[in-house]
Amino acid sequence: MFAAMTMVVETLLQPLCWAFLGLFGIGISNLWNGQRRTGLAALGIGLAVWGVGATPLARWLISGMEAPYVHGSRQVPTADAVVMLGGTHDYSTLTVLPFNIGEAADRPLIALELMRLGKAPTLVLGGVGVSIGGGPVFADGEMLAVWMRGWGIPRGRLVVLGPSRNTRDEAVQVAAMARSNGWRRIILVTSGYHLKRGEAAMRKAGVPEIHPVGAEFSGYGSTGGAGQWLILPEGERLRLFARWTHEQLGWWYYRWKGWA
Repeated sequence: MFAAMTMVVETLLQPLCWAFLGLFGIGISNLWNGQRRTGLAALGIGLAVWGVGATPLARWLISGMEAPYVHGSRQVPTADAVVMLGGTHDYSTLTVLPFNIGEAADRPLIALELMRLGKAPTLVLGGVGVSIGGGPVFADGEMLAVWMRGWGIPRGRLVVLGPSRNTRDEAVQVAAMARSNGWRRIILVTSGYHLKRGEAAMRKAGVPEIHPVGAEFSGYGSTGGAGQWLILPEGERLRLFARWTHEQLGWWYYRWKGWA
């Protein structure tokens, strides 16, 4: 009972909830005053917010992108290298470690676990280019590499890709490494919803064989309650929908550019 009441209070305190209620209030008020167009527009936006934030829609959409990769993420063959895509962390001067790991924190853990299991002799870390205090640009994968080497992990060789702007840049670098090292198969580690674009970019760049492994599954098999219907919208579902939208736009952009 207390937990349910706490959840209701927390939902009511979210800015999204106030925005949703405000839209419906504005819509009803305008309709009451005869301003039909403005009223219907406000109600329409409010209904769209509710449809994304209070229904299982976001989970259904993102789980559809993740579902093809669930089985392969559990049954992983051996390969020449484990390749972890970047986007897992940012620079920090406030903690003992020089980085903060965000929502993609599962990626380095899964990559290290695959190395511990002996799935490949080489771990490749991707990452975007960063510059600290106006200094030279370097790949943020170096931050993780310093920490990993300090702990004496992973087993085998550790390689950091050069600074990348996007997944396409990482794919081009990995393909070049595969050619120079004679790799036939890589294990690609990234978030489940990003695997489709990541795999396609690697294949287009010329990597011979890719076994995709999801480090996290935001929608498929989620136990976070995202499959329930709610009365009021919540921010987490909008974040799931934003991930899905980002990947959809990214996929079609890559197709348009000939990168996937």
